[in-house]
Amino acid sequence: MQNRSLQPGMRVAVPFGNRVICGIITDIKSETLLEPSKLKDIERCIDSAPILKAQSLELLKWASTYYSHPIGEVIYSALPTALRNTKPQAIYQNTLWIRTNKPFSGKRNAHKQIALLKQLEESPTGIWADALRMLGFTGAQFKSLEQQGYIEKQLSQQQSQAMQVHEDTISYGLNQEQQIAVDGIIRNFDQFTPFMLEGITGSGKTEVYIAAVKHCLSLNKQALILVPEINLTPQTFKRFQSQLGIPVAVYHSEMSNKEKLITHQLCSSGQAKVLIGTRSAIFLEYQDLGLITIDEEHDNSYKQTEGFKYSARDIAVKRAQLNQCPVILGSATPSSDSSLNILEGRFKHLTLKHRAKKSVLPSVSLEDMRALKSKDILSPRTLARIKSEIDQNNQVIIFHNRRGLAPSLMCFDCGWICHCPNCDARMTVHNTPAHLHCHHCDHKHQISHQCPECQGTNVNAVGAGTERIEQILNYYFPHTRTLRLDRDNIKNQTQLDECITEIRDGSPCLIVGTQMLAKGHDFPDVTLVVVVDADGLFFSSDFRAMEKGAQQLLQVAGRAGRGEKAGHVAIQTRQPEHSLFETLKQHDYHSFMENELRERQLCALPPFSKLMTIRSETPDPVSGEQHLTHLKQYLLDQEELADLFIAGPLAASISRKQNSFRHYLHCFGKDNKQRYIAQQYALHFIQSVKQHKLRLSIDIDPIETS
Repeated sequence: MQNRSLQPGMRVAVPFGNRVICGIITDIKSETLLEPSKLKDIERCIDSAPILKAQSLELLKWASTYYSHPIGEVIYSALPTALRNTKPQAIYQNTLWIRTNKPFSGKRNAHKQIALLKQLEESPTGIWADALRMLGFTGAQFKSLEQQGYIEKQLSQQQSQAMQVHEDTISYGLNQEQQIAVDGIIRNFDQFTPFMLEGITGSGKTEVYIAAVKHCLSLNKQALILVPEINLTPQTFKRFQSQLGIPVAVYHSEMSNKEKLITHQLCSSGQAKVLIGTRSAIFLEYQDLGLITIDEEHDNSYKQTEGFKYSARDIAVKRAQLNQCPVILGSATPSSDSSLNILEGRFKHLTLKHRAKKSVLPSVSLEDMRALKSKDILSPRTLARIKSEIDQNNQVIIFHNRRGLAPSLMCFDCGWICHCPNCDARMTVHNTPAHLHCHHCDHKHQISHQCPECQGTNVNAVGAGTERIEQILNYYFPHTRTLRLDRDNIKNQTQLDECITEIRDGSPCLIVGTQMLAKGHDFPDVTLVVVVDADGLFFSSDFRAMEKGAQQLLQVAGRAGRGEKAGHVAIQTRQPEHSLFETLKQHDYHSFMENELRERQLCALPPFSKLMTIRSETPDPVSGEQHLTHLKQYLLDQEELADLFIAGPLAASISRKQNSFRHYLHCFGKDNKQRYIAQQYALHFIQSVKQHKLRLSIDIDPIETS
C-alpha cells in the first residue's frame, strides 16, 4: 500500500496469522532493522482520516512507557469497543431532546413522564438521549411524549449553535472563598497549571468547577469532568446540566458500545463541549480541550487494577500538560501524592475552609466499645443517639464497610470456619437470599447447618455486615424506614436513584451502607452519622491504611449536618486513646497528613520513593515465589540498582485467589529514573520467562500492596 495515504493515528487492516485484524499506525519510517522477509503489507486503510490525533498518540506512548505496558494494548484500551475492529467507523447522530411549549395535560400519576419533562424544562437547550437514559428514562417514554407533542428531537449535526451557556439556567452566587479560587484558576487559563482545590465537605467545590467550566466555554473550548464512580455520574450531571443549560455528554462503562461511539464522535467533532465521565473518559478524542477537572482526586477508583494498570488522575495531569490547559484536582482529603506536590510547589493550592450553605462541620464523639461484649454491634449510647434523632424527625446514616449478614460461618463446638474452596478467604454469610458468598471469586453455595468436621449443628454466623445492622435497626426501630445502600441491595443506577429520592423526601429514616454512602451525596436532613467499626478502616498491612481510613472516615462524617440542622458523628472504636482520633475529631486532616508525610519520609515510603510492584500469579504454590526470588537477585546484581530497596517476595494477604497463588515483589526507587531502570530490567526478565500458566505483571504506583 502506498505510504502517501497513510498517517499516524489511522486504523489499518493487517494480516496476523490466518486472520486480518485492526492495527493503529503509530509512526511512519523509511527504514527498519527487521529483515524485509519478515515484513507484511498492510491490506487496506480502514479510515480516511486519523481517529487518534498526534497529541493523543503522544499521550498513549507516554503511558505505555511510564506503566511498562505494550503500546498496542494501551491504544486498544483507549479506543471505544466499536473502533477495535476492521469495520469502517459508523457515523451516528445522537438525539437531543428538547421541551416544547405545550403545557402538560396528562395523568397526574405519570410520575416518570412528569420527571422527564421537568428535567428538560431545566435545560432549555436540550439533553442528549444517552444522558437521559443514564438518569433512568427510557426510549418508550421519549416516543410517547414526542407523539403527544410535549418534546421534540434534534439530531446532533443540527444543533451546533446551542453551545453557549443559556441565560435562563439556575445560577448560584459564589461566596468569597469560592470567588478567590475561581479567580486564581481563570488567571492561569492559557497555560498548563495544576490546581489542588482542597475544600472541606460541603464547601461548594462543585460550584468552583462549574464557574471554571463556564469560563472555558466562553473561550469556545471543551471541558472534561472526571468522577471516580458511575453512581456519582448522574448527580454530577444534574448539577452541571442545570447550571450550564447546554447539552452535557456522559461516558461510563455501563453505556452500550453504540452510545460510547456516539459520545466519542461528539467529543472528537467538538459538538460536545462538556463531558462528565469515569476514568476511561480521559482517553477520548477532543477537538479543543481547555480544562480538566478531577473530582475526589484521592479516590482509588481512578486506578485501573487489571490489564493496563493506569491512574486516570495522573494521566489527566499529563494530558493537561500536553494540551497546555489547567487541571483542577478537588478533594476534602487530598492524597499523600497531591499533598507532597503542594508542599513542593508543583500544584497551586486553593482552599475552601467553610461550608457554602452557612452550615457548620458536625461535632464528633468517640464511643468506647471495650467495655462491651465483642458481639455487641451498636452500643446502648449509640442506640440512644439514633432514637433521639429519629424522635426529632431527622435522618441517620449508619456506616459499616462490610457487606452481607456476617463475615464468617463458624461451628461453636469444634471451631470450624467455612472457607471458599477457590480462595484463602472466608465465605461471607448473606441473608437475602440466604447463601454463602466469596466476595473475591464470586463463588456461592448454600448455607450448611451441620459442621462438616464434627457433624455438630451448633453452626452460627459470626460478626456483622450491613444486613445484620439492618436487622438490629428493624428490631429497635420497627416503625422507622430502614434503607440499605450496598452493592447487594443496589444493583443498578435506577435503584440507587430511587433510594436517593426516597432519602431526599426528608422524612425520618435510617440509612445503612458501605462506602457507597461516603462519596459526594448531599442529604440535608441527615443529622447523625454512626461509624460502626472505625478500627477496621485503619489497621492493615498496607502502608497507606491510615491515609485511606482517615479519608473514608472524614468523607462519611461530612454527610452529617449539611443542611440547616446541626450534625454529629459518633465513632465506635476499641482504641479511643489513639492520637489519630483526636486529630480527626477536630476535622484537622491537614495536621494528620503532615504527620503521615513525616512518617513516610522517615521510612522512605511513597510519595518519597517511587514504587513498582511485580506480581506473580500461578496455580503452582511454589513457582511464583521462586521466579520472584530470581528476579530480585537479577535486579540486585545490576550496578545501576545498587541502592534499590526490594521487599519480598511476599505472599498476598489472600495468597490464593480463584485457585491462583499470588506473590508480590515491591521495588522502591529513590526517584523516577532509578525506578525506570529497574522497570527495564524487570521487563527483560519477564519476557525471558516461558513457564506455562505463570503470569508476571508490573504495576507502577500501585494502590494495593498487600
